[in-house]
Amino acid sequence: MINQAAVPDGPQGRGRRAQIVDAALHVMAEHGFRGASIKRIAQHAGLKSPALIYWYFKDKEALFEAMLEDMAPFLGVVANAERLLDQPPETVLPQLVNGFIKTVQQPVTGRFVRILLSEAARHPSVAAFFAQRGPLVVLNFLERYLARQIELGRLRQHDPRAGARAFMGMLVVYVLGREVFPVIGAGFPNAETYAAEVTNIFLRGLASA
Repeated sequence: MINQAAVPDGPQGRGRRAQIVDAALHVMAEHGFRGASIKRIAQHAGLKSPALIYWYFKDKEALFEAMLEDMAPFLGVVANAERLLDQPPETVLPQLVNGFIKTVQQPVTGRFVRILLSEAARHPSVAAFFAQRGPLVVLNFLERYLARQIELGRLRQHDPRAGARAFMGMLVVYVLGREVFPVIGAGFPNAETYAAEVTNIFLRGLASA
C-alpha cells in the first residue's frame, strides 16, 4: 500500500502524487507492467530524479495500486462496503455499473486494457496482480452482497458466486466490445442505456417470487 508516512503534506504534495500516478498510467499503457520502470515514470512525470517517487510510494506495486484506485475509484467503495450490504439492489447495482462504465470511458483505459490482456497472456504473475486488485475486489463484494440480499428476501435463492460472475460478465462484454473487439460492440446502445438495461435484466432474472 501507499507509504503515507512519506507523503508530504499540503496541496503541493498531493499534486505531485497525482502527477506521478498519471504518469504511471500512461507509461503502463504504452510499455506494459514490466516495461513501466520507475525511471520511465519519473521522466514522464518530469521529475529530476526517480528517487523522488519513493517519497510517495514504497515500490512500483504500491504505485500501481494507487493507479488502479485513481482509474476506478469505485473499487475503493466496494472494498469497504459494509454500509452497502443492506441497501436494495435497485440502488447498489446501478452504482456499480455506472462507476464501471465511467472508468471504461476514460481515454487511457482502452490502451491500458489492451496492454494488460497482452501482458497477462505472457506473464501470469502480472495477471494475478491486477486481478486481485481489480476484478476479484468487485467479485468478492458482489458475492457477499447477493448473499445478503437473498437473506433479506429481496432476491430469489441462487448461487451468489454464479450470480456475481454473471453480472460481471455483462460488464466485461461492454469493455471488450468497446475497446478490443469492435464487432462485438456494434449496435451497442449508449452507455447510460446499456447500464440501465443490464441492471434491469439481472434484477428481473433474480427477482424474489
